[in-house]
Amino acid sequence: LHWGGPERSPDSKTLSAYEGTPLPVVEKMLEFAQVRPNEVVYDLGSGDGRVLIMAAQKFGARGVGIEIDSHYVGESEAKVWDLGLADRIQLVHGDVLDQDLSLADVITIYMTPYALWKLRPHLEKFLHQGMRIVTVVDQVPGWKPAATVTAQGDNQRSYRLSLYVVTQPGQWTSFSKFGRTQ
Repeated sequence: LHWGGPERSPDSKTLSAYEGTPLPVVEKMLEFAQVRPNEVVYDLGSGDGRVLIMAAQKFGARGVGIEIDSHYVGESEAKVWDLGLADRIQLVHGDVLDQDLSLADVITIYMTPYALWKLRPHLEKFLHQGMRIVTVVDQVPGWKPAATVTAQGDNQRSYRLSLYVVTQPGQWTSFSKFGRTQ
């Protein structure tokens, strides 16, 4: 679901309604962020866990999903357990605005413009050199992406992906389209 401008989600407890990202788009998003084995992928508003599951299974990453809706947390936990990924994926039932994001190598976000506007100051507290952030459809207000690409969903819809890469510690406005720097 997509509401357009930076207005509030209908449910005041959530920043954005859930819309599952099509699997081909999830794969493109993780490739675009250049996810590597053992990196930590945070999925903000992780829904049913599909981003984290693909990050672990296909890219060898570890994952942390943050989801405010207990129904989706339970659904994700069941999938993660059934797939034997409990040692690679951690699920947090809570508000993304209350979470420490400092351990993330990659952050994935599919939220409304309002949610991205609200989330931006929280993200800026945790940015560090080499961190990559990928947004689906909408861009982080005030940030210039290093690169954008279009991904085709299995639902015949196109999704714009925006990649942000922090190139210098403490300078969240400086981005590069090249992967992690050491």
